[in-house]
Amino acid sequence: MKKKIVDAMVATRKNTALQRQITVTTEDELYKTLANNLQLGVYIAVDKRLQFTNFHLQEYTGYSRLEMLGMDPLDLVHPEDRDTAVSDAANMLKGLRFSPYEYRLVSKDGQVKWILETVVPIMFKGKRAILGNSIDITEYKTAKMSLQDFDALKASILDAIPQAVVGLENRRINFANTAVEEVFGWKPEELIGKSVTQFYRNEKEAEEIGQHFYSTLEHQRTFVSEYNCRRKDGRDILCRMRSARIGDELKQRKIVITYEDITEQRKAEQELADSRQQLRNLSIHLQSVREKESTRIAREIHDELGQSLTALQMDLAWLGISIPQADPSLGTKIQRMKKLVDTTIESVHRISTELRPILLDDLGLIAAMEWQVGEFRGRSNIQCDARFDLKESAVEKELATAIFRIFQETLTNIVRHAHATQVRVRLVQKGSELRLDVSDNGIGITEKDIDNPASFGIVGIRERVNLWGGTVHITGKPHKGTKVSVRIPIRSGRKT
Repeated sequence: MKKKIVDAMVATRKNTALQRQITVTTEDELYKTLANNLQLGVYIAVDKRLQFTNFHLQEYTGYSRLEMLGMDPLDLVHPEDRDTAVSDAANMLKGLRFSPYEYRLVSKDGQVKWILETVVPIMFKGKRAILGNSIDITEYKTAKMSLQDFDALKASILDAIPQAVVGLENRRINFANTAVEEVFGWKPEELIGKSVTQFYRNEKEAEEIGQHFYSTLEHQRTFVSEYNCRRKDGRDILCRMRSARIGDELKQRKIVITYEDITEQRKAEQELADSRQQLRNLSIHLQSVREKESTRIAREIHDELGQSLTALQMDLAWLGISIPQADPSLGTKIQRMKKLVDTTIESVHRISTELRPILLDDLGLIAAMEWQVGEFRGRSNIQCDARFDLKESAVEKELATAIFRIFQETLTNIVRHAHATQVRVRLVQKGSELRLDVSDNGIGITEKDIDNPASFGIVGIRERVNLWGGTVHITGKPHKGTKVSVRIPIRSGRKT
């Protein structure tokens, strides 16, 4: 746009220069008519005073013809631009400058406008004069400055992005932000015009990556993937690459790619995963050791103490029969001892069962859970509706132990926290999946308690379920109760 304006003004100046010796007197009205029909601002100044202004100049300065008559043209120029405007005009009048010059003009109402102007010397009414041709380029300058500001903003945004950003056309780099130096070790100016293949480990991989990206972007605007890349110093890194085509189609093969170095992130994730797996393996080992130890202690208590207490009970029974009936105090003492032994036998049985239910090993999971339901009813006075429907032969011993411990922990949480009056239990097999659902009508667990890392009962349930590759969902509704749903594949076995 500006080139067209300059060309028109230079042509006007050349035509005027050819006639600079014409005296504008007899044809005064003709020249005024021509000047007023030009799309340029035209003025004639003699001895630094305006002698003529056309309508276009009056329009963008805001002054009338009478107001401008006799005015110094320099009074219209912005104070900060006056020295430059005088110097440029003088050089043009001397033939030392041929291109139009710019300055700011202050209109009558105080608006600042940008003016593009040329001047030539002429004779006016027998006196040396200056003919000025000018045009208001404020819109052009504003648009240009806005574009420059926008370009600066884009550059700032690109440089603020921590990922390396490059623009490609036919796989050659046409722009890059400053982060490419941090990610790849290349300075942005070193990359312009070069092939993007230098970001990759070899030509074969570079070609495969390029084909994958471009073929995908043919059908969608954006694409994200992860690839191995290589830095300038030869070190290999893993990058998450996000690409987007420029335009609605990929005809010109223009795309933008961001490279995020995720090498350390992946390393940390792998270390964390390894650490978690080690903790799970340790947990498996500790649980196995604890169950074995609990089984050993339970059997020793049951066998050793149980047998001793049974023998003591039999001896007390014999003693009760053998002592003389004439001593009632001795008989009463023996009866108290028999009751104490009976109570101790019950305690031994309860303790050994809590350590490791004999029913779980001898009769299986369903029998152990039915016993646990009975114990729960008797201990808590909470009604419990339980239904079990599964083939125990499909449930291996260690999984049965895990299910039983999960069930125990769930009932313990209900007794401690739920304030429930009814509990519903379902243990069923659906295909190759074992499903345990326990719900109550209590106060309802909150999201805060579900996610609380200090809720060790819930943490223990989740960990046991996770060890077997299952899932657990815990939900609660205020004053409507809590539901624990456990799903475990019974044929995939424990995660290792």
